[in-house]
Amino acid sequence: MKKLLALILAITMMAAMSVTAFAADNTVNYNGSENPQTSGLNVTYNVTPTFSVTIPANVALGNSVTVSAADVVVEYGKAVNVTLSGTSETDNSFMLRTEQGAELSYTVKKGEAVVNVGDTILSVIPGSDETSAELTFVEPASYTYAGLYEGTVTFTIAVDAAGNN
Repeated sequence: MKKLLALILAITMMAAMSVTAFAADNTVNYNGSENPQTSGLNVTYNVTPTFSVTIPANVALGNSVTVSAADVVVEYGKAVNVTLSGTSETDNSFMLRTEQGAELSYTVKKGEAVVNVGDTILSVIPGSDETSAELTFVEPASYTYAGLYEGTVTFTIAVDAAGNN
C-alpha cells in the first residue's frame, strides 16, 4: 500500500512540474511575389514594485514627526498607503503609562484634523508631489503624576487601489 501511495505521489509531482515554453521564431519565406511581408516581435520589460517608507522611531508629546514615502514605483492605479493602525493599549486608545501604572492620554493630529486609529495618514501614487505627512503628538492640558510615560503607535504600510484611503 505504501509503495502504491508513493508511486501515485511521484506521478502527481511529475505532472505538476512546470515547463517553460518558448514561442517559435517567426520565419518569413520569400515566394517571389512583390507584395511586402510582415512579421511581429513581442517586446517586454518587467518593472518590480519598490518604495521606501520612513517612520521616525521616537517622538515626545508636544512634538511632530514626518512620515514619508520615497522612490514609489507600484502598479498603475495603485498607491502606497500608510495607516495609523493601532497603539500599545488593548483598546487602541492614545494612552501612555509609567512603570508604576500612571496613565496619560494624548491626541494625534495631522494639520488641524484629529487622527484616529484606522485613519490613512499618507497615500502616495508614483510621481506624486505629496510624499510626506506631518503628525503632531499633542500633550495633555494637565497631568497628575511625574514619571516617564511610554507607549507605542503602530503603522501599517500597504499597496492598495489609489483613492481607497
